Amino acid sequence: MNLFLKVKNKMRKVFIRPYGEILMLHRVTQERSKLEDNRKMEITPAFLEHTILNYKSAGYRFVSLDEVQQQVESRNHCRNKFVCFTFDDGYADNYEFAYPVFKKYGCPFAIYVTTDFPDHKAFLWWYDLQDVLLENEKLRFKGIEYNCSDLKNKNQTFKKIKEEVFSSGTEMTLKKLELLVKKNVRHNVKALSWEQISFLAADPLCTIGAHTVSHPSLPLLSDEIIRKELLEGKKKIEDKIEKPVRHFAYPYGNWDDRVARLVMEQYSTAVLAWGGAVREHNTLYRINRKELTEK
Repeated sequence: MNLFLKVKNKMRKVFIRPYGEILMLHRVTQERSKLEDNRKMEITPAFLEHTILNYKSAGYRFVSLDEVQQQVESRNHCRNKFVCFTFDDGYADNYEFAYPVFKKYGCPFAIYVTTDFPDHKAFLWWYDLQDVLLENEKLRFKGIEYNCSDLKNKNQTFKKIKEEVFSSGTEMTLKKLELLVKKNVRHNVKALSWEQISFLAADPLCTIGAHTVSHPSLPLLSDEIIRKELLEGKKKIEDKIEKPVRHFAYPYGNWDDRVARLVMEQYSTAVLAWGGAVREHNTLYRINRKELTEK
């Protein structure tokens, strides 16, 4: 991004009043991870409740994704800003720990489901790798030996391997990682079942969105494979919940204009994994979110 665009974006944030916020969450759990990157994706039920009460006391409106779409389309500022809670991937604790809190306060929320999760096909490498790192003092991956003697080094190793996965985006990298963790995996992290997803979808408080089939980085794929990820993920969820699926989240927040055009063929909105508040310059296929994190 050149200097002009950077300055322009900063000016927008200063002078363009935000409509509200879409919060990005992944997990709500009683016991959070020891490694930093995974821990950032996790909050406790008490923190979720505290967050809801803070937004309520600040006068925010709690809205669904359909209402976010209407706000972005109309571009009309309301006196009270909105907040929309969204979850990516589809972890079982969304049902076990998050849903009771949202139900308690009548607060709408959404879950973007990666269909390989409830189909038990997903390789949750970020948690499987964590298990391996915590159990070993050394680790060899793709010809490189990593020092994992203490928590600091384990965190550094996790970040380096994560960068490798994101930058290469190849099946070969993931296959090598799967071989690495195969003997150590405990599968402590559970995905939502289709029964739980259907139960949540039946509650007007919950919107079920799509997050592809296998959670790939879409810009690295061909048009044909992207369309397959988008269409099959959408159809699978619709068949299970017997409702239309209109909303989408880009895996890892990775997108480009080509990906956005393909998403437009199937969905009404698409959200990022970053960007901060929702503002006037947002389009329906590039809606900002901000990550909700707990210290």
